[in-house]
Amino acid sequence: MEGRAGAGESAGGAQDGRRNQKLRTRRALVDAAAELLRAGHPVTIADVAEAARVSPATAYRYFSSPQELIRETRTLLRSPDVTADLPADAAGRVDTVVSRVADMQLANEPAWRAMLSASLQRYFERADDDPAEHFPVRSRNRLDLSRTALDPLTTTLPPAALRRLTMALTLVYGVEALVSTRDVCELDPEEAKNVMRWAAQALLDTALREETED
Repeated sequence: MEGRAGAGESAGGAQDGRRNQKLRTRRALVDAAAELLRAGHPVTIADVAEAARVSPATAYRYFSSPQELIRETRTLLRSPDVTADLPADAAGRVDTVVSRVADMQLANEPAWRAMLSASLQRYFERADDDPAEHFPVRSRNRLDLSRTALDPLTTTLPPAALRRLTMALTLVYGVEALVSTRDVCELDPEEAKNVMRWAAQALLDTALREETED
């Protein structure tokens, strides 16, 4: 019995070791991709494999495309908590969230552009999926941030007005707003951030004024 138990424990330990090794390899690949993105380099499976010191064949067993790998880096490029220690008032909360997101993304602009490209690629990938099944192209993280920023207004604005403001606020910051302000408007990072902040406050002021007028 002891021999059997020992063999079972040994097999279990070997399985745990292989599982941990796979986790370490996956993390090494994601870390390597994040570093390439931060440096503004294109991400290819071959380059990431070389940086992570594994073979391309091994890398392909974990990630089938650069887009899939880039999407995995998203959490590594975010600040710890955009919503930490927010002010109590809605205006202050909105300005803080928009400013923090702008600072985070403008500081790693190539990386966020790559992640946007990878996310948009999912639109074409889902063409082969069941059309009746919902397939999110983008995450809802920014929508959640907008809801958190506007939380003090839940007792001030009617639900329909708050919903409209939340959706409108989500349009004026984030990576799409970064691309618009930097590429279309040709703004430098500081002005791009200030335009996002101004647009956010303008939406908030308009929503509150309309509620007062009604």
